[in-house]
Amino acid sequence: GSYGVEKGLISSFPVRVRGGKWEIVQDLPINDFSRVKIDSSLAELKEEKSLVSELL
Repeated sequence: GSYGVEKGLISSFPVRVRGGKWEIVQDLPINDFSRVKIDSSLAELKEEKSLVSELL
């Protein structure tokens, strides 16, 4: 997935829209502070997915 987000998790990404079509903006630099926050959010999403996996 983009920006280290594994397949099956839903997250927001920077996007670009041209002619009514969107694409994820790839390879933007991420500083250490932002990486820590992103990784924390991903860990929380993984935990939440695990908790409800039996309901899916």
